Amino acid sequence: MIWVSFFKAYSHRDVLNRIASPITNRIIDIFLLLTLFGIGVVMVAGAGSNLNQQFGWPIWLGNFICVLLIFLVGMMDTKRVIDAIGVVAPFLIILVIAINFRSLLTAEWDIAFMNIEALELSSPLPNWWVSALNYASVNLTTGVATAFLLGGVEKDKKVARKGGLIGGIIVGLLIVLINLTLFATSSQVASFDLPMLQMARLIQPWVGLVMSILIFFEIWNTAMSVLYSFSTSFITPKKKNFRYVLLGVVVAATALSFGGFTNVISFVYPAVGYGGFIVLGIFVYAWYKFCIKQKENQEKTSVETIKE
Repeated sequence: MIWVSFFKAYSHRDVLNRIASPITNRIIDIFLLLTLFGIGVVMVAGAGSNLNQQFGWPIWLGNFICVLLIFLVGMMDTKRVIDAIGVVAPFLIILVIAINFRSLLTAEWDIAFMNIEALELSSPLPNWWVSALNYASVNLTTGVATAFLLGGVEKDKKVARKGGLIGGIIVGLLIVLINLTLFATSSQVASFDLPMLQMARLIQPWVGLVMSILIFFEIWNTAMSVLYSFSTSFITPKKKNFRYVLLGVVVAATALSFGGFTNVISFVYPAVGYGGFIVLGIFVYAWYKFCIKQKENQEKTSVETIKE
């Protein structure tokens, strides 16, 4: 996040132009754009599934509410969009942690049986370690473009550094906790589109209600960040025509979301994960070069100061 803040970017293209060759730049750009849009479609589909699972509402209604909120909030300036994205996360994190600990404490810890249940679940990926690497790649790749936007808006490099570090640690711990809970409760929740929501409903109906609302807004949160970042890659938010670009993007995402949450996610996530290995490798190399260049500049400045 720190070197992203250095570039003051409004889009991932602003950074790519500084760190990659024209050909590599174009390949990464296309991949990231497809990733942003693909994840946006997954999230819109998830919004419909969430409200359908909790309230029995038609899938299309949840999808529509989600994209309507994306469009309305997207009409604000970039700073307000970022503030809106960050509002829901703390509440969801607290509830997710509480539900996971409650589920872990009440689970019957028969590891052998749990392992049998887990192995019977279908997966679009060949084995668990490929799945783990793929999932990590999806999360990192999805966050790249949004990190460019967040880092560009944040003027304080120390804040950008701490935010990236703390955010990464929290996400990592949550992923471990959630997956451990899913392993312990797979026989009860695996058949549902949103297993975490079902965990909450098993505790108490009102907990499921609260969880459903928070999940919906967190899904919107993610869809907002990726589709907004996707739109800003074509036109800056300050221009008048931005609203038309964003409208076209959310309409297209809505249309594709009717492929079904499970079907869409089983295609998008593996594709993004595999491609992300290459893209993340390029960014790690670019970060290394950036650090070396910064160190050289500091040494040069120190030598010039001594000579004066």
